[in-house]
Amino acid sequence: MSAKQELFDRLQYLDLTIKEPYLVDNGVGINNHNGIANLLRKGLGIVAFNILEDYIKKRTSEALVTLSSSNVQFTSLPESLQNASIRGALNSLNSKANMLKKNGGNWQALIQDEALKIHSTKNPTFQLSDFSLVSSGSNVTDTEIADVIRAFGITGGWNKLGEVSTKIGSGIPILIQVFKNATSRRHSAAHDATFQYNYGWLEEIKNDIISISSAFDILLIARNRQINANYSIPIDNHTIENALNFRFLETVSGTTRYRETTVISGKARKIWDSLDAALIFLKPRLLAKDEFLIILNEQKRIIDWHS
Repeated sequence: MSAKQELFDRLQYLDLTIKEPYLVDNGVGINNHNGIANLLRKGLGIVAFNILEDYIKKRTSEALVTLSSSNVQFTSLPESLQNASIRGALNSLNSKANMLKKNGGNWQALIQDEALKIHSTKNPTFQLSDFSLVSSGSNVTDTEIADVIRAFGITGGWNKLGEVSTKIGSGIPILIQVFKNATSRRHSAAHDATFQYNYGWLEEIKNDIISISSAFDILLIARNRQINANYSIPIDNHTIENALNFRFLETVSGTTRYRETTVISGKARKIWDSLDAALIFLKPRLLAKDEFLIILNEQKRIIDWHS
């Protein structure tokens, strides 16, 4: 199962759970219902952040596999990715192997398999280790996410993620602040018994996860598209903006129809009677047109994306 499919499967259950009435406080006083509701909200907040972390890790691994199969030379990778795929992988692998050994896992096989990948970087054909990026600790940090973007030769880090997020309808002004808030709340929910987890945070968390995940995914896909189109040059010589082209399907309020546009709220190029009909026609053409298809709800917020 792909990282995106796994993400949406988990978000479906998260969304259903958030709508349960027992998560909402009954009045403002201290009572059994409110105490239980807060415990459940805290647990759900931790799970939601873990969903995002798992997606970032798995999607990064997928992008590294795609990059490894592109015929690009190892010396054409940014220095940060070259370092990460050797020294970074070794450091992360050592930590993971120690954990496996402590828990009775097959740490020897892990080292043997990943060592072959590290060794392969000296060859014309190589495979980058899954431990190259976002593997240094148990939790994913905002710095690690920026490091992934930089490792793929894309400048700007969270600012670039925020630019993409704004273009595709996240409705979030400062994307990194959303991630930092989620990180802080997860930490407090896990370690502070008195922490009160606001229900309103849960109401926004699905949109927050989709906004971060979609921008992250789009940048990685766009860069890998550029590498596959021309793998003979250093990958940071590509201009990422040239590969960030968007087409939108906007939900028509109160109907099952969708407006196809190239700018959010722009002139409709076509009105589709159903989402399925639009996807069947548009998705096969995205790669040739170097585009991404963004699905928006009635509030013009992103709810899905295709490449």
